[in-house]
Amino acid sequence: MNFKNAGFKPAIHWYNTRRGHNMKIIKWILIVIVLLVIALAAFLWYLGVFSTPKVVEQKIGPFTLVYEEYTGPYSGSGTVMARISRELKAEGVSISRGFGIYLNNPNTTVPDQLKSDLGFILENKDLARVKDLKKKFKVMKWDAKDCLVAEFPLRNDLSYMVGPMKAYPELNKAIKAGGYKMGGCLEIYDMPAMKILFVFEIKK
Repeated sequence: MNFKNAGFKPAIHWYNTRRGHNMKIIKWILIVIVLLVIALAAFLWYLGVFSTPKVVEQKIGPFTLVYEEYTGPYSGSGTVMARISRELKAEGVSISRGFGIYLNNPNTTVPDQLKSDLGFILENKDLARVKDLKKKFKVMKWDAKDCLVAEFPLRNDLSYMVGPMKAYPELNKAIKAGGYKMGGCLEIYDMPAMKILFVFEIKK
């Protein structure tokens, strides 16, 4: 039998062409997957997921804090702080460093009963307005204190979720190693410096 005349050669050529085309598609899919994995790894590195915050002892404060008491899940603190930010800006107060003092351990306290103080650190140029601000907000002093501090980069909104997951385990180790008492935690959201400070007052 003459295979050429039987049409096998064109069929084999079509198969090889199709197979080569499919291999190119698979190759490009693999390249895209590799690039996506690299991009994801770079993004996670940028967020600080692969870093371990270093815990140091340092003096923190003094600060003048404008705040509101809040009871409820800590996940709702962002909404409260956004509202306080709008209200302070309406008063002409500069907003650059937010804070949260988280008074309860979320691992042992029902979410609806978690207590915190949320607000902003007054900058020096606004300190003269404390008397007027007290008419609308709570104001308190944070005296200079010896503290355990862990720092985490503030890249975007995800940092508020990733930061605690990275910082608190290291702080807990330092507290246990030093034989300190566990208290409430102060978190400082320093927007100009693009960092979050996780602060525990040293209590023996």
